[in-house]
Amino acid sequence: MKYRVSSLLLFGLLIAVGMNAQNIMRVSGRPGSASTRVILTLQPNFNFNQQLNEVGFAIMVPKAPGGIPIPPPTVTVLSTCATCLNTTFPAASWVQANDFVSDPNWYLYKLGCVSNLGTAPVLVINNGNIQDILEVQFAGSTVNPTDIRFAHLATGGPGTLYGLSIYDGLSNDLVNYVQMFTGAGSVPAAPHPDEITGYNNLQYFIVSSVVLPINWLSFDAVKSGHDALLSWKVSDEESNLRYELLRSVNGTDFLPVATVNKTGSGNSVKNYTYTDPNIDALNVGIIYYRLKQVSIDGRSSLSEIRIVKLSNGNGEITVFPNPVKDGFYVNVPLAGVDRSIVKLNLVTVSGQLVQSKEITALQASNYYFDVKGLSLSAGQYNLQIIREGKVLATKKLLVNK
Repeated sequence: MKYRVSSLLLFGLLIAVGMNAQNIMRVSGRPGSASTRVILTLQPNFNFNQQLNEVGFAIMVPKAPGGIPIPPPTVTVLSTCATCLNTTFPAASWVQANDFVSDPNWYLYKLGCVSNLGTAPVLVINNGNIQDILEVQFAGSTVNPTDIRFAHLATGGPGTLYGLSIYDGLSNDLVNYVQMFTGAGSVPAAPHPDEITGYNNLQYFIVSSVVLPINWLSFDAVKSGHDALLSWKVSDEESNLRYELLRSVNGTDFLPVATVNKTGSGNSVKNYTYTDPNIDALNVGIIYYRLKQVSIDGRSSLSEIRIVKLSNGNGEITVFPNPVKDGFYVNVPLAGVDRSIVKLNLVTVSGQLVQSKEITALQASNYYFDVKGLSLSAGQYNLQIIREGKVLATKKLLVNK
């Protein structure tokens, strides 16, 4: 592994291999599932079809941003990222060193992981495509995640412990030393002249280029009479300015239909609602909604898409789509009853409870059941719809992964 060999030996290997002319990968990031989380990604310049043996990198957190000292955050590799390589790099196998290096300006963390090549699956990433590797969470500190860097320290840091490291299952070194990181906020913006110059210099990308401006907690859309009732919950919206409600009748072309300004200040949890009036007049079977959040500095983020079905004339309880990948909608027509509670139990075919949710009858008219974070295995499940202790229906679900 790169952070176990000496710098002198590594330089010799770089000269001998001339890796920049070979198959290489670069690293970047994208917004995680919350405003305090970032997903690290890999992008190869070739069709990668191999096991992935090792990934390692450094994280730099400022000790006194703006001149005000802060405590170090807790850095955690999460195991709930639906698109990350949890089977290849389970969270338990990541090695962390907290503030291992004495630096006056930064808390320095090293994250490194080596897979078990006996059980690690083959990873396929086509040339130029982006693959999520892991999701990192920052907690327990007043640090703003946008001030954090994912980095390769110059010469790999002390003992080469803090250098970027990517190896395949054949021990081929895949790091692009001349320019290790890609995307907005990457340093350097232009490649170094050669491998050794790149390895000897600090390289990183700034989390502010990828971190979410707010934390989306929930977003629901239901039909209420002739209208659509939209409700959403958010937190960490200190820099938020407004929300734009986007609507589509084909699921592809979204147009703005309303603007909702941010209410109050601070980072507490906030609830918003908006009524889109007289949607029956659109004369379509399904309406698609999503929210666009706009920050004071011009950054923006999009919510997930929610669907409202305008008619269910037969009065049957429906679940769609089925088969299921990330989530599904439950439609329980209850003839306008909106104060009773409906329980949704997702269970295995053997009857083991996976998750239970209690919602209002109004929500049940078009409720989105998100399963991304449940780590469900592919196969059949049952959804029990219960109201006032009575099972209204049991729907079979097929989960595809």
